[in-house]
Amino acid sequence: MSGQSFGGRYVPECLWTPMQEVAEAYAENAGEESRRRQAEWLTRRVGRPTPLSHLVALSRDGGGAQIWAKREDLCQGGSFCATSAVSQALLAKRMGREHLIGATATGDFGVALGSMGAALGMKVTIFIRRDDMEAEPFNTARMRQLGVEVIPVAGAITGRRQAIGEALRQFSQVSDSAFYASSSLAAPNPYPRILREALQVIGSECREQLSREAIEAEYIVAPVGSGSFAAGLFGAFLAEDAPTNSQLVGVQSGGDGDSTRGAAPLVNGRPGVYLGTRSMVLQDEQGQIATTPTTASGMAMPVAGPQHARWLQQGRAHYVTVTDQEALQARRRLTEVEGIFASRESGYALAYSLKLAPTLEPDQHIVVGISGSGIRELGSSLQGAEEGKPL
Repeated sequence: MSGQSFGGRYVPECLWTPMQEVAEAYAENAGEESRRRQAEWLTRRVGRPTPLSHLVALSRDGGGAQIWAKREDLCQGGSFCATSAVSQALLAKRMGREHLIGATATGDFGVALGSMGAALGMKVTIFIRRDDMEAEPFNTARMRQLGVEVIPVAGAITGRRQAIGEALRQFSQVSDSAFYASSSLAAPNPYPRILREALQVIGSECREQLSREAIEAEYIVAPVGSGSFAAGLFGAFLAEDAPTNSQLVGVQSGGDGDSTRGAAPLVNGRPGVYLGTRSMVLQDEQGQIATTPTTASGMAMPVAGPQHARWLQQGRAHYVTVTDQEALQARRRLTEVEGIFASRESGYALAYSLKLAPTLEPDQHIVVGISGSGIRELGSSLQGAEEGKPL
């Protein structure tokens, strides 16, 4: 993989100019005053900073290192998506656009974008795979309550891929009045940069909070689907002035444990182009995109954001897998021991942290990124109970 170049904008001609307009507008609004206004919005609308919580009981029961949780589940809407939605909605407003178009799998990004659309008086359209919409009744109801136009997409492919394709297709037809807001770090330029810079506040807060506790984390662990949350958490720890001893670990879905299954392009993929960017992609020898069987729709991505591909290439971050069952067990343990409902996606990072902790000393520390709340999943659990299925 040495010498590979990642990123870029691989899109049809009808999308090139609209995305170039977004890139130019973003560059023009990247100054200090723009960042100050965005920071104010983050504080007022999103609930930043989110806490860094010491998981005392979980650390004690597991033995070894102390485990800390960066709590994005406590953001408005219950996930880190609110932060990326603020950045993109404000940019759209500055460009004179009045219509936000996006895609989602879990519904979290749809809720976040709908909230910002409501606050700014903008129309919001969200594409979501029909099966995902039915699996997320709580978030689907929240999107509709916010006035979001929710458009179901047919198809058997797990995750956001088909929904992203439909969202971009509509955007190409109305780009003079609409703005495409990306939920995925695996996207054409300039979206990977927009999302990483917007979400880097997560890692900046975490560094400051660790400093106040007078500790340095040996490991920073985050779940990686497309990788936008992890890029935000890792970014501040990759800065020139960052602590040098913190190891960054991105955790992907290993599915049922079969190395040929799951959703781990950073572990089992190879360089390729997909969803408009060059990155690490799960593909066969003919270049056909692999399926991503995993129980967490937010992790079901055959491609990761190009920043992660670069960090992997440079050895600046390490990527591993845990199985879906391990992630589920870790989430349950977090709820039972700490009373915290974490999202399915967060379970992967938590499961790896629980394996890692006993190998370290009690005076060492692990930060695990909780990307979102598991409250949204209670709706599908209750729905399953009504149908006679186990919770």
